[in-house]
Order: sequence, then structure tokens, then C-alpha cells
Amino acid sequence: MTIKTKNTKIAIVILALSLIIYFFLGKMKPEPDKNIIDIKPPIVSSMILKKEEVKITVDSQGMVMPLIETILSAEVSGTIIEVSSKFLVGGVFKKGDVLMRIDPTTYDAALDQAIALKDQRQNEYEDAAKIRKQGYLSESDYLSAVTALASAKSGLIIAQRNLDKTKIILPYDGMVRVKSSDLGQYVNTGKQLGVTFATNYAEIRLPLSDRDLIFANLPTSSDISGTKQFIGPRVDFIIDESMPAMNRSGYIVRSEGVVDEKTRMTFAVARLEDPYNLEDKADVSVLPMGAFVTAKIYPNQNYQFIKIPRSAIINNRQIILIDDLNRIYYQDIKLIRTDKYFGYVLNGIEDGQRISITTLEDGINGMSVRIDQQ
Repeated sequence: MTIKTKNTKIAIVILALSLIIYFFLGKMKPEPDKNIIDIKPPIVSSMILKKEEVKITVDSQGMVMPLIETILSAEVSGTIIEVSSKFLVGGVFKKGDVLMRIDPTTYDAALDQAIALKDQRQNEYEDAAKIRKQGYLSESDYLSAVTALASAKSGLIIAQRNLDKTKIILPYDGMVRVKSSDLGQYVNTGKQLGVTFATNYAEIRLPLSDRDLIFANLPTSSDISGTKQFIGPRVDFIIDESMPAMNRSGYIVRSEGVVDEKTRMTFAVARLEDPYNLEDKADVSVLPMGAFVTAKIYPNQNYQFIKIPRSAIINNRQIILIDDLNRIYYQDIKLIRTDKYFGYVLNGIEDGQRISITTLEDGINGMSVRIDQQ
């Protein structure tokens, strides 16, 4: 036997012994514990749906505008000889205040002439009536005297009116928006003197969508045409949500009754009393003309809705129903309205149904869940 053959046999014996030792060591190794993973259903919070009477609000926005606005124009010609200290931009005036006066000299003289002519025609008429009674005056001459007297009376009225027009007076309490003329200026008839508006009321046009109109309780044409002023739903005007004390309240008075062709909106008109708080009421803020406000309309009627928390609504169109066996099913819904906290559903789901208010990322129909008992 050669040395090479002998070495080969030794190597084979060593390898065989190694395999036998490895086998028996493997048998002696303890078997690992078998851990069975028990996958439990996810825990969800839930609530029972219930139809309830809900007082909803309708949100809109608009700009504060005057109810009455006047463009002042000169009705007679002349030089402005007096301007009230109230007649300036932002100036507040009372009904009957003289805001401006045009030189009345010419119109005083015209009034004196008209008075004299009227007196003359009155005397001529009285003489004509006496002569006619005696039978010495023709019917045509008598009618001429009557006509002349009537013309003189009309001239007197016109002269008086022209003199009155030299005083610029308005029939309401108001504020000056624009001042276009001043002291010493000569103005012709029709010259713009300024722009004023009444301060007793302001109005805000509020655009509403078709869905908003269903709930806004806007006045009908019969409401508006009635003898009494229609006072519709309350409206809160919000200037700054962080400062509630600045908010004001008004009410809907009418609907404009037409749909805007471009926006497809219908405009409701809300009214605000004393926007500048000229009555000096405590804790009432000023809401000036031109201010942009957010409005909340509170309809007079309540509605039966099922309220669903916004957190339980998926993509504004689905909720997760839970059956009696704690299995979930995705249900499509049609939201009638939404606000900051809730969505409102009119039909499609019933009282007593349970829903999950926990969002499930991997939920599928028929999947079991556990209900959080807290």
C-alpha cells in the first residue's frame, strides 16, 4: 500500500467520523419553541347614529353698503356763500341741517316780483268778477283774468321753490361720503356738490348657492309686498373671529329674486341698524360702509338630520358601518350640508346604526373589529 493510498483512507475515516458527530449533536440540540402569532382585530371607537332636530347656519359674505345714497346736485345757479362744518368727508349731519347755501339774492328778488304780480292778478280777478256779476264783462275777458291769476300763483310757487333750493338740506340723518364743491365756488344747475348716505340703516348683499337657498328661509314675494316690514332670519356679521365683541347682528329683509348668470348665485339682502352706532349704545362696534364681513344666517326653521362627525367621513362621501357581529362595511352617503365639526345626512342611513369614528387605512368590507369600550 502506497503512502498516498493510506492518506486517502485516513481522510475518508475522519470525514465520516465528523459527519457522525455532527448528526448526533444535531439530535441532542433542543427543538425551538413554536410561537403562534395571534392577529387580533383592530380596535375602533364607535357611535350610534340618531336622527335629531338640528338648527343649522348658512354661511356667506358681503360688503356693507348704504340703504340710501344721494348724489347732491345744484338745482339753481349761483355762488356758494356758506358751507356747514359738517359738510366734509366723514361728517355726520342731522335731518334738516343746512349743509350748503347758494347766494339767494337773485331768488329773493324773483320771489318779491312773483308776490307783487300775484297780488296784481288777484286784484284784477276780483274786479273782473264784480263787473261780470253786473253783466258788463264778457265770458272770455273773465276767463283771461282767471288764467292770469292762476299763472301768477304758479310763478309764485316756482319762485319760492327756487329760493328754497339755495339751501342744501336732506330729509335724513346721514354722513358725507364725497365733497365736490366748496365755499366761494360758482355752480351751475346740475353741478355735483357731493355724495351723502343715510346712517340709520346699512345693507349687505349675501350670495347664496342653490343648496343654501333650501335652508335660508328667504322671504317670498308676498312677504315683501305686505303692509308690514318683513323681518327674516337673524344674521350675525363677523368682522374678526378673534374679537367677538366687534360682531354685529342684523336680519334678512328680502331676496333679489334673480339668479346671477355668471356665478349662478341668488342674493339675499340683510339689513343692519345704526351701522356707525350713532346712538352710542354700549358694547356695540362700528361697521363702516365698504367693510367686508362674513355672515352667518340662522334660519327660523329646524331640520331633521343625522349628524356625523367630520372625522368619521371619508373623502366627504363614505362612512364605516359596524354590524351586530362587529364587522365593518363601507357605506356611501350624500352630505346635505357640512360645517366645521359635522356632516349632515338626510337619508340613506337609519337611526340606531353604529359607525366607526376611527379611520382604518387597510379596512375591507366584512373585516372584524373590536369596539373601544371607553
